[in-house]
Amino acid sequence: MPAQERNEWQEAEEDEEADLEYGSEAAGQQEDSRASAHRAKRRKLIKDSEGEEEENAGDSDGDGSNGDHGGLDGTAPAGILQRETAASTTRQTPKVLTPAALKSSMAASKKTGVVYLSRVPPFMKPQKVKQLLSRFGTVGRVFLQPEDPASYARRKRFGGNKKRNFEDGWVEFADKKVAKLVVETLNATTIGGKKGNYYHDDVWNMKYLKGFKWHHLTEQIANENAERAARLRTDISRTNRENKLFVRNVERAKMLENIEAKRKGKRDKESDGPGGGAGAVHTDEPQQRSDFKRHFRQNEVRKKGGDGGDKQSEEVQRVLSKIF
Repeated sequence: MPAQERNEWQEAEEDEEADLEYGSEAAGQQEDSRASAHRAKRRKLIKDSEGEEEENAGDSDGDGSNGDHGGLDGTAPAGILQRETAASTTRQTPKVLTPAALKSSMAASKKTGVVYLSRVPPFMKPQKVKQLLSRFGTVGRVFLQPEDPASYARRKRFGGNKKRNFEDGWVEFADKKVAKLVVETLNATTIGGKKGNYYHDDVWNMKYLKGFKWHHLTEQIANENAERAARLRTDISRTNRENKLFVRNVERAKMLENIEAKRKGKRDKESDGPGGGAGAVHTDEPQQRSDFKRHFRQNEVRKKGGDGGDKQSEEVQRVLSKIF
């Protein structure tokens, strides 16, 4: 082998070794991906083989050559037994709530404390809130109230940030003493952390809710949802009534227009027929009708007692004139 070719071959090997040493993490990821692909392919082959066994078992059952359970000796195939055992193991039985467990859960809920966040830093997610507050104590549940969908859609339409924003929230601590201490320590202070952190200069705004438990929050949310649903139902019913009234008025207007059109056509026919002069008189009839005023006959009011009442009233006036 010439010396030049030998040197080039050695340099190529050294370059390959350097690449392997430099990208060891990438190489490990590639090996993991190849191994996962190999395992997936193997699982697929096993499933295909089991499907073929089921088809063969079904064909043998249809032919009647095997027993009731698909085997020669009346036993089920091994694949079916394995799947049944796997399904039985994966099937979880519901846990029964014992009185002791109920008592312990109630005692634990009495020890919890809820902290109210009047302002959530912009675009901070519940996972981040839980991560920041878990340094001071055990955090149970976190609920953040999302912003109004209309404001989010408006911000997104005008090219603003597409991330979800939250207005306020509630955080549950496992110990109420820890919750009180967290509020006394962190309220009106900056979040801090690294200087390059997105929430470094944001301020905590929190308050401890005395006697407030998490089930009170769920009840409040349920009541608000029920109130919102009732308000929506009333709005929908009012809108339906308005729509029905509008349709009824439109139909009535069409009916009146049709009646007026028929009357006008009838008058036109009478004017075009024999006796055109008489028809001309009929054409002016609507104007006369518009100026015409109806007078209804009314009965005169009569006093009780007839003429005797008038005479009596005259006598009373005569007597009173003498007195006064």
